[in-house]
Amino acid sequence: MTGALALLAVAVWLEPAGSWLGEPDEARYAEIPREMLASGDLLTPRLNGVPYFEKPPLLYWANTASFSIFGQTPWAARLPTRLAGMGTTFLVVTMAAGIGGLEIGLAAGILYLASPLGFTFSRVNLTDGLLTFFFAATLAAARRMLAQREAGRPIALSSAFLGLAAAGAFLTKGLVGIVLPGAIVLLWCLATGRAKLLPAFWMSPAPLVFVAAAAPWFIAVANRYPGFLQFFFIHEHFQRFATQSAHRQGPIYYFAGVFLAGFLPALPFFFSALPKARLSHWPREHPDPFFFFLWFAVVFVFFSVSSSKLPPYLMPAMPAAAVFASLAAGPSASRKLWQASAALAVLLIAGLALWPTARHWIAEYRFSAIAIGGGAILFAGAITAFAARVPSRALAALAFGWFGFYAAIALAWPKVPPATELHHVEAAAREAARRDGALVVGYRSFTPGLPWELSRPVPVADYLGELEPWFESDSAYRDSLFWSREKFWSEWKSGRRIIALVSSQDLGEFRGSRVLLISRKYSLAANY
Repeated sequence: MTGALALLAVAVWLEPAGSWLGEPDEARYAEIPREMLASGDLLTPRLNGVPYFEKPPLLYWANTASFSIFGQTPWAARLPTRLAGMGTTFLVVTMAAGIGGLEIGLAAGILYLASPLGFTFSRVNLTDGLLTFFFAATLAAARRMLAQREAGRPIALSSAFLGLAAAGAFLTKGLVGIVLPGAIVLLWCLATGRAKLLPAFWMSPAPLVFVAAAAPWFIAVANRYPGFLQFFFIHEHFQRFATQSAHRQGPIYYFAGVFLAGFLPALPFFFSALPKARLSHWPREHPDPFFFFLWFAVVFVFFSVSSSKLPPYLMPAMPAAAVFASLAAGPSASRKLWQASAALAVLLIAGLALWPTARHWIAEYRFSAIAIGGGAILFAGAITAFAARVPSRALAALAFGWFGFYAAIALAWPKVPPATELHHVEAAAREAARRDGALVVGYRSFTPGLPWELSRPVPVADYLGELEPWFESDSAYRDSLFWSREKFWSEWKSGRRIIALVSSQDLGEFRGSRVLLISRKYSLAANY
């Protein structure tokens, strides 16, 4: 089983040539640390030259360190997330092993990395993978601290780790990194009759360590940028949760679909682990399984009622789901559970084979051999697991099958539009600008990969989008980057060489101009 888990980890690290950053998110979280390095200012995250305060800086700092060592490449941008994914897997294994032994722990790790959400967000350059690691570390430290307190042992070291892990979660994505773990621990203590242990948290080193690690950046930024605290805490937290200001709304059942698809291989084990009777007695009779189910449920419910929804938001719940599911995947597991998991894998293969969009992509972008190979390996693993009589062998077979499927996805990534389309446009703009001495301008458009390719911010005309120019106090610098539509056309007609990044819907305004490149979403036009 150790080898099966290692094989899934190999798929996480697999990155063939041409694995460009996905737009806009991966490119954004690479461009901001690139600008930190270029400016020498590690305090202020900047996107396209102006402060960007939607997220705290920990991922940016991690990527800055990675770029300093390995260079400014997509692989280096994804390195911190991959390390966090491996750290999360280790925590999942150790937490599950603490309940049911090493075999249960390895099963939990396999179920975590074999799940589409666990695999994906252990390798892409997003804040969610880093948050998941610190979220899990916070709760693991809290569990250890409570156990030590209950046994009358010293808690200073575990509480210090708790404060540091909570600071890491807070510096990765803000209040969710401390509010949700706090709610989970509080509810668990109340439900299991451990409320008397709660004062140990605020009477331990944890709060002091948390403040010492998390507060300095917020204090420094608030002193430099008036209005930052209101923007970060009110607009980026409470307004996003309670209103549709982020335009990411979804129905109340949104994350049910995300969970069913994103935890597909482990679903039979997860639902089998639910108690069949006496739910009211569950917390006190089985406090450890209840802890992990509560962890999952708090995150799931919180984001389900939020007005802002995206699939990665569920990631902090996935370590708990994997540990909980592993409790039904031990040596005495019912053979029907492995067979159900194998059947789901076969259904996935059949669904993708019948889905017109998948068939179209495979044919148009010419990765039939990769797709057939990945599907064949997953099918072989599923059939082997279906026939296996020993749970550990069935688990290893499923891990092998999902490794093949994910390896195929990694190998196909350089061939599909999310990785290639905008990169080709941005690279073409870079080469044309260098060759012709032209200025690249985003006309009513902006892609984070454009300044990443050019290694400098680009002016944008009649566009704000996610950019936050109001935090830039130098008005002359701000005006050099943010043009009105009138200024753009004045510069366009002035004789100065300009290349415009133009969305497809605006390309008609450049009729008669030289078009350097046309793609599905964006084109390049030149005035010379």
